[in-house]
Amino acid sequence: MTNNEQDIVKIYSGPWVTVELYQQALREAHIDSQVVGLNLTASIGTALADSVELWVKSEDFDKAKAAIELYEKTKGGTKG
Repeated sequence: MTNNEQDIVKIYSGPWVTVELYQQALREAHIDSQVVGLNLTASIGTALADSVELWVKSEDFDKAKAAIELYEKTKGGTKG
């Protein structure tokens, strides 16, 4: 994944556990993603519980959104 900020968009922000589950769903759909904010969680702890973000390429946004929605329908109940 590139680091060009105009090339990537945030698809989700929330608890680390949910971000990890969503990232796995994206991997299974062959969508490249990047987790941002783990350093804040590690250093500050639960003070910023929803500070972890999941980013995808802008061109993959619709496909990624659909993959997350499918995950919610089939394995569901983790929306943070």
